Amino acid sequence: MTKSAFVPSLALAVLAACGGGGNEPSTPGTIAGLQGPEQVTILESSTGATAALRLPRSVRGLAGSDYETDRTRFWVRDTSMEALDTVNMILSSLHQTRYWEQTNAGPYLALVEDTTRGEGGGERGQTGPEYEEWVVDSTRANNTAPQIVGFWIASEEHDDPVTIYGKLTVDEEPGDLQPLGRFALFFKALPESAPANGTETRFEGYLRTVPRTDGQSEVEFWMGHGDPDRPVPLGQSAQRERAHVVGDMAAGTGRAYTERRYVMNHGGQNWSEAGEYQIQFNANYVARREQVANELAVLDRNHFDTTVFRYGVYDASTEARVDQLSGFPVQTESGAHGWAGFHGIWFPQEVALVDGMTLHRRTWGSQITTPYTLVRVPGRLERRVRSSITLADLQNEDLQTFDPMAGGEVRVRFTGTDFVRIARRNGNEWQPEANPVSIASSYSTGQWLHFWSHARGSVEFAWPATLSGAAPAFVWSSTPVTADSTELAGGDLTLHGYSQLLKASISNTEANFLNGDSPYLPNATSVSSGNQTYVFVKQTLMLQLGGQDVNFAPGVTITSGPALWGLNCGPLFAAPLASLGEMQNQTVNYEWRVGQNRWSQLLALKNAEGNFVAFTPPTRFTYVHNEPGSPYDGRTFHLEWDGTNLQGVPHVQNAGDGRWYPQFNIPSGTTVTAGSRTYKIKQLEGEQSMQAVGDPVAVYESQGFDLSNSLSVTTPEPYTDPAIGERPAVTGAPTYVGGVAQNGDG
Repeated sequence: MTKSAFVPSLALAVLAACGGGGNEPSTPGTIAGLQGPEQVTILESSTGATAALRLPRSVRGLAGSDYETDRTRFWVRDTSMEALDTVNMILSSLHQTRYWEQTNAGPYLALVEDTTRGEGGGERGQTGPEYEEWVVDSTRANNTAPQIVGFWIASEEHDDPVTIYGKLTVDEEPGDLQPLGRFALFFKALPESAPANGTETRFEGYLRTVPRTDGQSEVEFWMGHGDPDRPVPLGQSAQRERAHVVGDMAAGTGRAYTERRYVMNHGGQNWSEAGEYQIQFNANYVARREQVANELAVLDRNHFDTTVFRYGVYDASTEARVDQLSGFPVQTESGAHGWAGFHGIWFPQEVALVDGMTLHRRTWGSQITTPYTLVRVPGRLERRVRSSITLADLQNEDLQTFDPMAGGEVRVRFTGTDFVRIARRNGNEWQPEANPVSIASSYSTGQWLHFWSHARGSVEFAWPATLSGAAPAFVWSSTPVTADSTELAGGDLTLHGYSQLLKASISNTEANFLNGDSPYLPNATSVSSGNQTYVFVKQTLMLQLGGQDVNFAPGVTITSGPALWGLNCGPLFAAPLASLGEMQNQTVNYEWRVGQNRWSQLLALKNAEGNFVAFTPPTRFTYVHNEPGSPYDGRTFHLEWDGTNLQGVPHVQNAGDGRWYPQFNIPSGTTVTAGSRTYKIKQLEGEQSMQAVGDPVAVYESQGFDLSNSLSVTTPEPYTDPAIGERPAVTGAPTYVGGVAQNGDG
């Protein structure tokens, strides 16, 4: 994590509830909706923080523009605050439903994008977003009554799918007298097949403010399942997460207690993880004692590291927000809801998608539907256009590659003078090398190499005669090829391959890399020795080799290895090459993917005229990072904006908490170009991690902290069943997708 150049933040609070301030009626002159918290954190950075808490004047926006008015939210995170992760995931996702805008409008559907903070890694996989189906019913009797929000979530995050039931009651939005406002959230998860009044929950919990008359704010949180203080039966688990905070916003002082405990019986052995903390803070420091290990830490509220997780993109001239969510909602004839867009078709995993089935586009607010025909092909051909970088741009970034003949996957890095292997994959786990191992001798001059980067996608280059940072490399933007693509205007497309050559009719042993078999043919040794000629058939949209489909043979079952995530063949070229060295001069090539997962297949729509529906691709920017002293200073990145997410910043997984963190922050006010248009980027969400002091005992004593005067723990007694009944049947199109309103044109 690095310090941000600009760190705009909300007003500071001892215990901050980000959100509120809506107070905008759904219809002018009617009842105004109240907005509850979007994020709850134990504390914010001190007003004396060294990083600016307001945008510098040079990058402030035009008065009243989206760029100026879109709020930036930063919350403080610490290991002691992990207990709040689950409830914050619910609150931030609930915000995407924009329930305050639908007050008294009746139950409605929202597709909520899975943007779990710090978890996604910013990966560019050309797979498109994942959604959860939320049904929401937001009501308020009058402008002095509480806002009551019932919500039902169809969740696939468990081996046995569950339905989450939740009820949020907002009595008062955050203000000067009530910094947290007044609210209560109750929730539970039940097996998908259980009735709404079932008691065999997977978990249940609450988050609530506690009324006080002494000017302090108080909040309680508890969530649990089973008893994690005792051994659990074989194959079962138990958990408890809780927090209790009391603080004085004006003085910047307070106390907190948090706990996170999880126990699982795996193979007859109880495995557990736990953290229990007593916390005390003033305007400048936070004292934290881990109860189990009795470890003291003191953190500085004036010095912290900042990590940005979400940005907004705006037109540089008008500073209007660029939403460009390309696509529209679709549903099956049985009523299951999904989304069609540039990356394909999304539906919940339990919805069977069959080639030729009818999907209906449902325009929001209308009963009129437009039928489309689903095209599902077990493979996917993509046209790829390259952008140039150098090996210096990749230095010390993690890249993945594998040996097509042996199926072995490795993780490598370019050090600036050498390529080294840092880990091997063993099953689903990466095993780090004790010491980096040079692999430079594995390649020959001119050999075309393919790597995968979480941030950059496909990275390819020809092995240079002299390994240096100046050697050229290439990254790619991809577009699916359909029967309506210009390449197929004259019929079938002939493609020429020289490396990473997939076989046709791949057998079971080949698909699983068993007995020395591989789904790949050896690379060509010249343009006329070992090269292969493939044909992409317009009628079937399948790639063929020797008249057979480049696909798994009927009955093949993939149980291990790279094929679990799909296989790719390429690069393929529309014209034969004069020499293998010509690969690095081709600005356009093609890649064939095949796999048993949806992202390796073509999922597209045809309209009533039999034409494929074309969607706008993400906007692609070239960005050069400017941060003297950073290892990424001066490096070129190609960012992609899909209307809600800015992808392309490299992330790394933290071994301690398993979360993914960006390696740098893009400053607010940064301008980027795409074609003839210029855009501005603004930081919208992120975390601040306080820095530990060098001598915690000395600071603890000098500040007069006393953690023996502990705060009481929260208990399950205040929990009550949300009691919102069965999920309402909503037949209309989603009102919001990823937080973006689906207006009259869907």
